[in-house]
Amino acid sequence: MASLLNVLPAISVALVTGGALAQPTKGAGSRTDCILTERCSRPVPTVQPLAPNTMMEPVTREARRQLIESSLAQSPFSLRQLINLMTHKVEAQSGLSWDDVIASMKQRANKINLKFIGAHPVHQEVEAITGKPTPKVAIYHFCDALLARELLDYSLEFAVLLPCRITVVEDAQQKIWLTMLDWDVSWTDAAPGPERLPDSVYQAASRLRKGLEEIIQAGATGAL
Repeated sequence: MASLLNVLPAISVALVTGGALAQPTKGAGSRTDCILTERCSRPVPTVQPLAPNTMMEPVTREARRQLIESSLAQSPFSLRQLINLMTHKVEAQSGLSWDDVIASMKQRANKINLKFIGAHPVHQEVEAITGKPTPKVAIYHFCDALLARELLDYSLEFAVLLPCRITVVEDAQQKIWLTMLDWDVSWTDAAPGPERLPDSVYQAASRLRKGLEEIIQAGATGAL
């Protein structure tokens, strides 16, 4: 676990806090517009007043590249392994059909008041374009509007994670998997900066992840 925190501190914190790395630093040898430049290689976050529903200053492409390259340089893992670390996935029980899995997901989402707002059956589009069969993969979108609003009021950068997505895939052995980005906010407990997610936002994000996990479990087991 310690090595994981060393490998992905920037990526995990950026995903959850919505771009905290864009926060400028102040002090000797730095400027308010200094964001991961050669003179300011790593910002030191400071607690600042929160203005709801506002964007932070963008992080430059070069700054993002430098930070991610620095993290990857310390990593013993391949890129595929790093993506695996960021993924929550559950294999569907043997005997369940694709339609069984999807039906259980939708029914559980309705039961816990997480609204199903659409689907993108990627495999159907690929087959229509190529005229050839391809393993199934479909992206299912869910949303709790009130929770979304609370997250966006904390940081508009949360918009890149919305709506919540669960992707159902069929692997080379025709096994069905249910997957999602594992945005577990408890990772931020180890963040070195002084700023923490407000309790209300922390709890909202935790509830949202728990709901998505419940939908995945229902789909994987065929529970109604």
